[in-house]
Amino acid sequence: MTGKQSKQPKTPSKGTKFRSRDAARTQAEILAVAVDEFAEHGFHGARVDRITKAAKCNSRMIYHYFGGKEPLYIAALESIFRQIRDQEAELNFSDGDPAIKARELVTFTFDYFKNNANFRKMVRNENALNGVYIARSAAMRDMSEPLIAAISDLIERGFSSGVFTRKPDPGQLYLSIVALSAHHLNNAATLGIVVGQDLFDEDWQQARREHAIEMTLGYLGIQNR
Repeated sequence: MTGKQSKQPKTPSKGTKFRSRDAARTQAEILAVAVDEFAEHGFHGARVDRITKAAKCNSRMIYHYFGGKEPLYIAALESIFRQIRDQEAELNFSDGDPAIKARELVTFTFDYFKNNANFRKMVRNENALNGVYIARSAAMRDMSEPLIAAISDLIERGFSSGVFTRKPDPGQLYLSIVALSAHHLNNAATLGIVVGQDLFDEDWQQARREHAIEMTLGYLGIQNR
């Protein structure tokens, strides 16, 4: 045979695949530990040595995979928001009874804040820093735009079909749902004294969730759903 034979692309060796898988697993483990550390101690109180000890790695791996403490913190913020955004996307607001979907949105948001203390803590800590680090995330806004667009479509469907009697701004509606779902948790120590109630009591939480649902559906003009 004459001429040069064309080179075939090399198939990754088994060792390469294992290394790639191990690298992904190591990054995931570091990130999971980092979320715990930043949630508990905030950005300034968190320590890289505690993260490396809990993740059973060394500091070089933190810098190799993430670039340092600040980018690791931003990656941790992106991680917790990606989790809630991915689960919200599964609600599929583009199909089904708009009243039922509005109820699902409130129920999901309320339960997510209730059951994810690390999410609440990291958001609270970042707010105390005036959102300086979350503003440096290029991914954060792109992550949230589909949710607001989906809520906008849900509002349009509900209003045009006559199920909703109001057509609020989607961002305003979402922020109101978040406030109904999280404000009592973020301020439980003080508000519990004000109203004379343990705001983490399970029965009270269930009543609060139903109140949040009724408030939202009532504002949208949904009756008897």
